[in-house]
Amino acid sequence: MMGSGTDLALLAGVLGLSTMDDGIPNAKKIAEENGLQYEFTKRVLGSYHPNTVLVELTGGARTVKVLASSLGGGKVEVQEFDEYPFKFSGERPTLVIRHSDQKGVIAELSDILYQKGINIARMANERSKINGDAITVCEIDNIIEDTFLSLLKREIPIIDEIVLVQTK
Repeated sequence: MMGSGTDLALLAGVLGLSTMDDGIPNAKKIAEENGLQYEFTKRVLGSYHPNTVLVELTGGARTVKVLASSLGGGKVEVQEFDEYPFKFSGERPTLVIRHSDQKGVIAELSDILYQKGINIARMANERSKINGDAITVCEIDNIIEDTFLSLLKREIPIIDEIVLVQTK
């Protein structure tokens, strides 16, 4: 078992609770009530910050892996997303966009964000190979609606999936 309430904090995060939520001490009970099955194991994760965890979430036909470090004071830094090396904080709304690697995708994405008045605070792109699978992570200054995600998928048809990491 982990110390300092780390297990409760991780469960609370997976459940979508904020760092100030009164439900954190009851995260195990809330997880059970919601049918969330979980397991904690100790592993060597490489040369990351000592407070680094790998969270693997599986549901339906999808598995997501997030490697993140707790930097203290409620601050977190994502190191990897689905084994793609990324760094983002989650302090701002963040778009995680899965798409095919094609020329002009990032320019088109940037243009749509600009046209909608959305400012990009930080952007990173990783690809498996030329014209292969790619992920773009885009931290933005604005809170956006789910309808905007549908618009992006319509405007850029090679987008396979968009995950919005919304701040609370």
